[in-house]
Amino acid sequence: MTEPLVLTERRENTFLLTLNEPSRKNPLSDPMIEAMTEALTSKDAQSASLVVLQGAGGTFSAGGDIRQFHASLTTDANEQFDGTLAFGVLLNTLEQMPGLTMAAVRGGAFGGGCGLTAACDIAVASRTAQFGCPEIHLGAFPMLITPALVRAVGPRATAAMSLSGEKISAEEAYRLGLVFKVVDDTDFDGYIGGYIDQANKVPAHVLRMGKMSIRAGTMPDYRVGVDSGAVLRSLLFSSSAFHEGVEAFVSRAKA
Repeated sequence: MTEPLVLTERRENTFLLTLNEPSRKNPLSDPMIEAMTEALTSKDAQSASLVVLQGAGGTFSAGGDIRQFHASLTTDANEQFDGTLAFGVLLNTLEQMPGLTMAAVRGGAFGGGCGLTAACDIAVASRTAQFGCPEIHLGAFPMLITPALVRAVGPRATAAMSLSGEKISAEEAYRLGLVFKVVDDTDFDGYIGGYIDQANKVPAHVLRMGKMSIRAGTMPDYRVGVDSGAVLRSLLFSSSAFHEGVEAFVSRAKA
């Protein structure tokens, strides 16, 4: 029986999505992209406060499917454009997730896999993880993932990574801002599990509203971000969950 390309699990308020073609290093083929998009648009994913992307078999994703690229060499520009739309839909779906998104990266995250890492709100890497944009070696450029990369590491680092095509270490990815944390391989599962436990302790609406405030903070007009934050803060501070949290804190302080 054929294994599904994507494995999903709902763990309280967290939704886990695992790319599941480890024998081929989880390439972003059309079927894989379609399966990921379907999973992310599901009710379980859309209602989660944290969505975690990870790869099976010790690799996050090797990126684009070279076999698929080779098979499409004779197609014209219109057909090639149609073929890119699905990955664009996936990136936009990930961007529009109501909950926070996290890339939990073991092994390689190359090309589109590096782009998915950049597109998530948070990225954590194992110490032996590697990242890169090797498209230049095929005479190409990482066009679709450029917006996510520019937002994560800036235009200069995006240009350097795209032109060199070199692999970079997890430590270098941390220095550039592509990942938030580098964790020893032996501690990686425990660290991600702790992040999930922390997210599940918080009412779902808190993280979802928190993400709204982060998005507002990226607006070109600084005042829009501040004003939006004020509105969201007022709503959150009037919630019963916040009231209970403050009461519990004060009680502990008095004890």
